[in-house]
Amino acid sequence: MVRIPSLDSLRIFVVAARHLSFTEAADALHLTQSAISHRMRALEDVLGVQLFNRLTRGLELTAHGRALARRIELAIGEIDRSVAELVLRDDTGPLRVTMSPAVATHWLIPRLPNIRSRYPNLDVQVIADHQPLNLRTKGIDLATRFCRAPQPDYAMTRLMGDRVIPVCAPAFLERHGPVQSIDALLSLPLLDDCSSRAGDSGSDWRAWLDHHRRPDADCRTRQQFSDAGMLIDAASLGLGVALARVSLVADRLASGALVCPLRLVAPTAFSYFLLCLPEVVDRPKIALFRSILISEAAMTEASIHAVDRPFPTPSNADCAWATAA
Repeated sequence: MVRIPSLDSLRIFVVAARHLSFTEAADALHLTQSAISHRMRALEDVLGVQLFNRLTRGLELTAHGRALARRIELAIGEIDRSVAELVLRDDTGPLRVTMSPAVATHWLIPRLPNIRSRYPNLDVQVIADHQPLNLRTKGIDLATRFCRAPQPDYAMTRLMGDRVIPVCAPAFLERHGPVQSIDALLSLPLLDDCSSRAGDSGSDWRAWLDHHRRPDADCRTRQQFSDAGMLIDAASLGLGVALARVSLVADRLASGALVCPLRLVAPTAFSYFLLCLPEVVDRPKIALFRSILISEAAMTEASIHAVDRPFPTPSNADCAWATAA
């Protein structure tokens, strides 16, 4: 008789296959790397096939692994949709979620069409606001925060960390590039998100220079903005070089709308957290959307980590962006 592995093991396999890293899968699932590795060895033993090639730097799926990952992704998606259709019938009304305008515009909204196609009965109302809103008094179901530590009054789930990287429009780089050094970069018009300096988020120019051991460098900015979304739009229009969070520009970098003039990355001190009131954390609609955001954030975090890996470029290695497959 064929032994059927547990659904939990198959879900872990899907996450590991998506990240191609047991360490990153462990972070996403809040488990240890050794626990993930042990579960995947046990799954391979149950199935009698090898799912991963363990390489010196990371993993790759075998042919069996690729085939299983595709089928399990489809099956889990069907399970999620079936559960969603069931619970949404008993949890009416829009789900209200709040976040900063930049995160709403540059991260969540581009993902909403895919979410809507998978869960057509899920009605989401997005409330974009710079100020943290009181979920209890405002009647809001969920909130995202880019912060350092959990807040005691809420049930919190870490979504993802982030990196910052210099970005600009391709036409701007053609006029001013190539950029071979930090000093050359600082000679260009720099754009600044002044809100990034609040709370020591580690996403401002000074923190980036300190990370790359250039505390002596002068980083006078040409133009300042009060919102990360405006900063990204200004860079896309060719006004200068912005230091942007990778989570917010990954799609534009992948499409070529933005490029990286100097591939020097720095981690942020803050991470993204998802908040809700403890007494409603298990409401079906809230639990469903929380699981959706966790899944989307895991894929985004994989692309964020990809900026730390070597990649081929069509020209100057410091003057282009390429996503890791």
